[in-house]
Amino acid sequence: MRIVVSAIILLLFLHVSSDQSKLSETMAVHDEFDRKENELEQLYAKYWQIQYQLEQGDTSVSDKDVEGKIRDVINDRTFIGRLKACNFDDRVLERRRELFLQVATDSEISTDPQLAALVETIRKDGNATRYRVNGRSLGRAELDNVIGEQPERQVRQDAWYAEAELTTLTGTRIRQAMKLRNALALQYAGGSFADFMLSRRSTDRKSLTRWYEQIRVSTEPAFHDLLSRIQRQFHQENVEPWDFEYFFSTLTPGIEQKLGWERGWERTERVAGLLGFDFERLPVKVKITDITFGGYTMPVWYGKEIRMLVSKHTGVRFSDTILHESGHALHFTFVQEPTFILRDNYPPPMDEGLGQTMSLMLFRPEIATTIYGLTNDEARSLILRRRLESNYALRLLMTDSEFELEAYSNPDQDLTALYDRICSKYLGVNCHHADTWGYDPFYAAIPLYQQNYVLAEMFAYQVHHTLDQKFGRKWGPEAGSYLHDKFLVRGGMLTLDEIMQEGTSEKLGADYLISALTQQAEK
Repeated sequence: MRIVVSAIILLLFLHVSSDQSKLSETMAVHDEFDRKENELEQLYAKYWQIQYQLEQGDTSVSDKDVEGKIRDVINDRTFIGRLKACNFDDRVLERRRELFLQVATDSEISTDPQLAALVETIRKDGNATRYRVNGRSLGRAELDNVIGEQPERQVRQDAWYAEAELTTLTGTRIRQAMKLRNALALQYAGGSFADFMLSRRSTDRKSLTRWYEQIRVSTEPAFHDLLSRIQRQFHQENVEPWDFEYFFSTLTPGIEQKLGWERGWERTERVAGLLGFDFERLPVKVKITDITFGGYTMPVWYGKEIRMLVSKHTGVRFSDTILHESGHALHFTFVQEPTFILRDNYPPPMDEGLGQTMSLMLFRPEIATTIYGLTNDEARSLILRRRLESNYALRLLMTDSEFELEAYSNPDQDLTALYDRICSKYLGVNCHHADTWGYDPFYAAIPLYQQNYVLAEMFAYQVHHTLDQKFGRKWGPEAGSYLHDKFLVRGGMLTLDEIMQEGTSEKLGADYLISALTQQAEK
């Protein structure tokens, strides 16, 4: 009997000792987790400061050193093993762990020294490239402005073909980057790079395919109406890729001059002010310059230091872009998650959607007429332009996104032929085997990202519908408070559908976007 009792006591002792050991290990991992997140926050501040310089064409700096340090902190294999072995009872800790492990896999791929060096050379060449058009040497924004605003069709055509100069310079390296990412994903994620990154971006291939087809089919009549309008206006039998953006500028000729970039930030501040957001009191620094992307907002320190770069495009395009970037700035300022990993790993379609939520403000008549000084007729023309241009822009995004997905499936295929096939599917035009696909800066610098802009449009129209239902057409600080409480404070704690369910009472869907794209033009 004594032996049995002694055995029971020993087992209880061993069980308690084991529990205490597990508790001690969990606490130790928790403490190390906190230290790593704090270190990452500081390293990422340096990283974004360097990106700010790189994006403006400063070739004297490099992000390789800081990326290496980030990699060392994240990809600590011993710590990752301990983190996987822990059982956290706390929901926040469990979500932090889930996201950190995703970040670690992403980091193993993106900060691979060979890949990082390759991507840096592509970005630097992209920033430095000048394009020869009609005897002139043009920067990227200048080239885009020619395609969008030049009345002479031949000059627009020459400018569009000039985009291929960047493919000639960097296309082989972009293909190499795709192959490297595929190999690294197989090693670290155990599967497809594209599918892993779609998951990281809060979506999946099946959902995208369904939404893309729904949008393409549902908007087909509206898109054919757009093609017919262009044919009639330009008296052309065939619409060409260099006709679209110029056509949109002809719909609002007087407006283009009214929306110059000189007063762009002042007007953006006034739009935000309607919602109760005062940029004068927020830690946002804005610079208008010539950059690769239309706009780039960098969360140097969430809530403390946000930097915006906006390219010197003109007219509606510029006003749209700077409003979009202000949405990022508001999000990065107000996000209220308790730790860096949760702040930094928000669902990308939500963040881009918040950018588009602000962008759509330009196309509300009550704002276009008061803040942007348009007449009622001009406001109606602007709204018509937005509807027609969105039908084109969404299809262009789906073209670029689907091209990228298929390119990763086989980087050795003829990428120019692939782009032409998908371009014809969505845009219904001949892309002339022109080799312009490499002009897209996302393929090298931010892979598998452009689908977020399609989802962002879905997000923004759904949010606008919700706010209209709750607050009417003229939004004020109450609408801004709702936007703040339901969306701007969100990071990675909730999934995209959970955020949408709480904010709009339904999951993310394409219905409100399709309704906006297919409605009849206002008379």
